[in-house]
Amino acid sequence: MPQVQLPIFPSDIKYINANIGVKTQEDIVYYFNGSMPIYKHHKDDYKSFRFITSQMIDLGNARQVEVKAAFEVSIESVKRWTKVYREKGADGFFGKKKVTRKGRVLSDQMIIEAQQMLNALKTPKQIEEELGVKRDTLNKAIRDGRLIRPEGKFSAPVEEQISTKSSRSIADSEAPMGVGTTNTVGRIAAAIKKK
Repeated sequence: MPQVQLPIFPSDIKYINANIGVKTQEDIVYYFNGSMPIYKHHKDDYKSFRFITSQMIDLGNARQVEVKAAFEVSIESVKRWTKVYREKGADGFFGKKKVTRKGRVLSDQMIIEAQQMLNALKTPKQIEEELGVKRDTLNKAIRDGRLIRPEGKFSAPVEEQISTKSSRSIADSEAPMGVGTTNTVGRIAAAIKKK
């Protein structure tokens, strides 16, 4: 993506054309028609700058090449701003951009199934395992309001329940063949790490 080329505002009055001038005074940029100020904005307010210059171009008070030369911005940028102004007016510069993207992963049927699982107080991890949808996708759908997390506690799956050392010792001592038969995953992991 191309880098934004910022406008250069003169400290002394500079003429855009024979009728319109611009001057910066104490971080405020003033636009003049003769000796009468017609617009002003803060020097860091680029939205206002784009709006004002586009409006001058659209009204015929300035040409695109004059704005380009006066502020040392690219002609493509000036053309883009003018197009936005002509199509959307002030809302194109100051209005909120409506970005509505529909999720690609969660189909309407999957949303229904995920909502039923949430209503049954299943955790996003359990839903991930059953539907094959990542937890991040589910959490994003909850944040966006496509899924509603009900009030209440989620039921923790068996493998996520925390056990204490005492409860593990009791389970190991009750095993018919000892610790090695109850913790096969741990024994395999320990054997692999040693090699």
